[in-house]
Amino acid sequence: MLQNLRSERINQLPPCIMAEFYDRLERLPSKEGLISLGVGEPGFPTPWHICEATIHGMEKGYTKYTGSLGMLELRQELSRYLKATEGL
Repeated sequence: MLQNLRSERINQLPPCIMAEFYDRLERLPSKEGLISLGVGEPGFPTPWHICEATIHGMEKGYTKYTGSLGMLELRQELSRYLKATEGL
């Protein structure tokens, strides 16, 4: 019945690639060894140090999405870390 309520233009849109991906994932006979990063809900509680960092960031006003390049400060810090730990 709901199918009849959608406009013809909506019906002509290609299927959502992510919806197809998750449909395929659900049909897998075994998910052993897979880690779902799809909706950001791991099977364990968030470690407290991450909660504290989140609270601190919110208090500092970091409550919006960044631009597509992300935060310059974070990119620089990640660069330093990877250089120190991985030699990159």
